[in-house]
Formats: sequence, structure tokens, C-alpha cells
Amino acid sequence: MSRRLSREIKRDCLLTIFFCLVVSQVQGAKFDFVALGDTAYNLPDDLPVYEALIKKINQSKPAFSIHVGDTWGGVYCSEENHLWVKEWFQKYDHPVLYTPGDNEWTDCRKQDLLDAYKKMLAKTASKEDMMLLQQSQSFENSFNGIEFEDSLASLNLIRKIFFSESYSLGEKKIPVLQQSKVSDFISMAENLRWQKDNVVFATVNVPGSEMNFTINNLKRAKEAILRNEADVAWIKETFDHAQAENSKAVVIALHAGLFVEGDGGSFSNKLLRGGTGGAYYWIARAIRDEADKFARPVLLINGDFHDLIIDRPFMVSQSEGEQPRYANITRLQVYGAPEMKAVRVSVDTDTEWVFSFSPLY
Repeated sequence: MSRRLSREIKRDCLLTIFFCLVVSQVQGAKFDFVALGDTAYNLPDDLPVYEALIKKINQSKPAFSIHVGDTWGGVYCSEENHLWVKEWFQKYDHPVLYTPGDNEWTDCRKQDLLDAYKKMLAKTASKEDMMLLQQSQSFENSFNGIEFEDSLASLNLIRKIFFSESYSLGEKKIPVLQQSKVSDFISMAENLRWQKDNVVFATVNVPGSEMNFTINNLKRAKEAILRNEADVAWIKETFDHAQAENSKAVVIALHAGLFVEGDGGSFSNKLLRGGTGGAYYWIARAIRDEADKFARPVLLINGDFHDLIIDRPFMVSQSEGEQPRYANITRLQVYGAPEMKAVRVSVDTDTEWVFSFSPLY
């Protein structure tokens, strides 16, 4: 073979490789993932339904599933019960990305009070049970929060069980980036980021129950303030990463419902939960403002309210003839018990809107 012919063959091979790379960059990505949360509240009755749902999810062969928290209703927050939940995540034959809900840590009731409360609901409570519940609701006991376990200890237990490694849950695992490993917020192992094709995903620890912030417990208030700072930083870093990567879209998953019915005025289309002075203001504003700068599709996924909603809660109308602001943010609020259902999210980066949705049950 002549040197000239050899050079021509090499040139043609390089051109072929370059052409393939260009085509792969031009062509959009298509994949599905599943979002769900607020599962298995009524034990043991919900377990067969939840297991059937997991089988349906597995059959749909998603790239991964995102569980936005509240893995149980009124269950004692013990290590044994968290390990039980982790075993259920192993029933998913694909990666599972999980962010904690309030039921797993901020609202953990003490065992004796939880048992008494369940008996009261079942109308089997004894006089001693009712007296215990009544005493727990006295001003002094309520102010001191004797009904609840130490929420910070519960959160640390979750971090130990679910976030000790930089991998997803589920039978098949994928690597994830943990905020604790790449920032000064060394406790925030549960805030995750990963990428699928040209879409950036992140979870943020934003539970219901006012972010675990309370004015009558200094320890909880300090933790909530520091976690809020970490969450805002993680949201900003996620969008910075997406901008640097020229990503087609961003997905932010958290537990708390950020909006309630009502007019949000100039801040948002729907009323922000707690208002602009509430516990969710800086989270919502970080998402809103960073998404506005990103100017490409953004999907916010949450649970907490147990009702399927797909809308644009941030969108604010402008003057006549002007495009509304924050219209690129879509909110998916997932189903929740007693409706044991999930949502399949189809991603197509060749489309302007990127995300489409269908129920899965």
C-alpha cells in the first residue's frame, strides 16, 4: 500500500469519526424517567399496591426513578424501618434517586405517642393512651416539642443509611455527585447531582413542615438556616454547571410543595407557601431567578401534597405584548397515597419543550 493511499484512508477514517461525532451532537437525546413520592402511608394495606406499582415501573424500563420523599406515613423513624425502606428501593431494577420527605425526619414522633395516636384513629385507645396524648398537647409540652424525636439525629441516620456512598439506590446503580464531597457543606450528602445525556438533574433537601424551621427550638432553627444556605448554593451551582455544559434542560427534585392556591403577585403566578417571608422563599427565588437566566426548559418536581399537578406556578404576566417571565419553569407535583401512582416523564431534547408526561399505574 502506498503512503499516499494510506494517508487518504486515515483522512477518510478521521472524517468519518468527526462526522459521527457531529451527528451525535446534533441529534437530540430521548429517554424516560419516572417520578413518584408519598408512598405506602397505610401499612400493611398499601404494600401490595406499592409492589404492583414498582413492577409497572420496572416494565416501563426508565433510565431511573426519582422518589421525592415520604416513604411512609406514621411510622417510627428507627434504623430498622429505614433499612426496610432501602430494601424496597432494591425492588426497582434500575437506579433510584431519593430525596427525604418530612415524614422521615422532621416529623418523627416518639414511639409511645405514635402508638397511642394510631390507637385513637382505630378507636381502640385506652384511657392511658388518651391521657398521654392530651398531656403531650399541653402548652409546656408542645412548646418543648416532647412529641417529636430529635429531627437532626433522624436526618443523620438517613444520611448514614441512604447516602454513605456516591451512588444511587436501586438494583442498578449510577454514580452521583454529592454536595458534601465538592463544597464546604460537608454534611449535605443527600443533595445529589447527575447528568443524563444533555440534561442536568439535582435533588435538594427541602422537606415539608416549614423546612424543619421552628422559632421555639434554637437547634432546629440553626440547622434549617444552614441547610437553606447549602440548598441555595446547590441550586445555583447546578445551573452554573448546566450553563457551562450548554445543557438543554435542568431538573430540580425536592419534597415540599412550594405553592398553595392564591395569587403570588409580582413574585409568582401562584401564592408561595408561607409567603415571601416564609421558610421556602429563598429556595423558590433561587430556582426562579437561576431558571430565568438559564432561559431553557426547567422542570421542578415535588411531592408533599398528594395530588397530581402539572403547571407553571412561577409564570408572571408582563405588560401587553411582552412575553411572560419564568414561563420556562414547569412544575410536576406527583401523586401520593392513597393514589399509589407514578408519572413517566419523557425527555426529548429535539423538542423546544423537552418534557412530556403520562401517568403510570
